Amino acid sequence: MDSPVADDTWGRLASISRLLDQAAARLWAGAKLDVAWQSLGLGVYLAGAQIGSRLPEGYRLPDVDQNDRDPQSALQLLTAAHELTRSLPAHRVDLVNTSQLVVDLCDLVREARDLGC
Repeated sequence: MDSPVADDTWGRLASISRLLDQAAARLWAGAKLDVAWQSLGLGVYLAGAQIGSRLPEGYRLPDVDQNDRDPQSALQLLTAAHELTRSLPAHRVDLVNTSQLVVDLCDLVREARDLGC
């Protein structure tokens, strides 16, 4: 099995988690009373939590300065997160079931596109 130092898997997962957190926040901020946007935000938040649970115990996500966030849309953030999943090593024992998260993320991107997020 590859060690965490041997590749950038943990950093990639951390980046995906951060992007999903930002996307969920954008969706909830823009949702107002739109249940579809609120539901999508919840789905994105849960996907981010699942990605974060794949990180080793004690792994610290870098802090994000709220003022430095790019003005990207939720769809752009979701698409960026999806792009980062493409090179995740599916053969790693510690990343079991990550393929389902990738599929879920594809569904979230499609839903965001359909809602015009």
